[in-house]
Amino acid sequence: GELGNCYFISVLSATAEFPERIKARFITKERNVAGVYLVTLFVNGYECPIIVDAWFPSKYNKPAFASTKGLELWPMLLEKAWAKLYGSYMRTTGGLTSHAAHHLMGLPAFTIDHD
Repeated sequence: GELGNCYFISVLSATAEFPERIKARFITKERNVAGVYLVTLFVNGYECPIIVDAWFPSKYNKPAFASTKGLELWPMLLEKAWAKLYGSYMRTTGGLTSHAAHHLMGLPAFTIDHD
């Protein structure tokens, strides 16, 4: 996508190596008539429920930000929850993977700078 939140997308990608960790973020497991999903992210070590809908920003009839090659919605839903947590998509540009990992997995995370 065009957002500049690759730090968050990379953590999603790494976390997806363990599908049960992604599934654990979703309280709503199935599509529903309301078109809303309840997901959780961790804030200060506590699971925080976030309600998101399945309407996504688009550009030229394609998702403007995160997308998949298939019909999966989970990356876009979690990106939207991340944006909602911070107030807007634009406020999520630029960041550290450790910050995103802490919110996604609820575990302590830190960044090590190398020369």
